[in-house]
Amino acid sequence: MIHYTLLPEKEIKILKREYRTRLVIFMLFFMSCAVLVGIISLAPAYILSYNQEKEVLDRLEELKKDRQDNGQNTILNELASSTAIINKLRKRKDSVIFSTIISQIVDHKPVGVSIKSFDIKLLNEEESSIITIIIQGKALSRESLVSFKNKLSTDPMITNVELPVSDLAKSKDISYSIKISMNQIK
Repeated sequence: MIHYTLLPEKEIKILKREYRTRLVIFMLFFMSCAVLVGIISLAPAYILSYNQEKEVLDRLEELKKDRQDNGQNTILNELASSTAIINKLRKRKDSVIFSTIISQIVDHKPVGVSIKSFDIKLLNEEESSIITIIIQGKALSRESLVSFKNKLSTDPMITNVELPVSDLAKSKDISYSIKISMNQIK
């Protein structure tokens, strides 16, 4: 290797080492400056995102609280409504059971008589235990209709059976309306 300098070999090595050290120091300084500039440039974005996150978390807590409050209010309203319904049902313990009345009347129905409608009324619930029932339908013959009336009259729960005479005017395909008074079933 030909050296164009007049420096001894040892001095050249020292200079090379110093040059490399300075080069490393310069690169580290440049990298530190780049990191510092990066941190400084990201600081506003970090502060902004931190504040937005805090606002969103606060809003989320408010929504959770509102949802809990609304849920509790809904539950309380439903509970009050259910309690009112239960109280009404308790008061009407002795109320009319329509299915029992209808099945009791249908059990007396002979062949040839069809029932189209029932109208069941309890006129004055507190003072009376009499139920008024109006049955409408069609009978194939006068005899089957009279038989139906007689079977209803034999029932101990039924106090009165009214079949208008005008319903017996025809002998076939009779549209009828029977009014029944019955003691309340308990």
